[in-house]
Amino acid sequence: MFNLAKKKDYVSQIFKGVVTAVLVTLIGVLLFAFILSFVDLSGAVIKPVNQFIKLSAVFLGCFFSIKDDGAVLKGGLIGLLSTVFCFLLFCLIAGAVTSWLGFLIDVVFGTVMGVLSGVITALSSRR
Repeated sequence: MFNLAKKKDYVSQIFKGVVTAVLVTLIGVLLFAFILSFVDLSGAVIKPVNQFIKLSAVFLGCFFSIKDDGAVLKGGLIGLLSTVFCFLLFCLIAGAVTSWLGFLIDVVFGTVMGVLSGVITALSSRR
């Protein structure tokens, strides 16, 4: 019985982190697109800012949802799943699949950022 409650809490933390990361990504990208409608920026600036938004969203998703043990694995799962869901969401919005290589790079960076965010969260919560 105790294990079942612990597993539910584990899954709920991951779910909360993924939802938070996806919402922050969506809001951040929409705000950035709104700013772009007023400011003319080169294409060289847009990709790094979008990457920063996605990685910051993964960090916030981990920071606000991970508690207790297993922070590294939870963070990695949050990074992986939120990256996949954001990719699918933006493919639906665009109406087409953009780049599979870009997707793989995003998955690697998102997962690594999730692991690092899990470590940072675990270290900051032990104080």
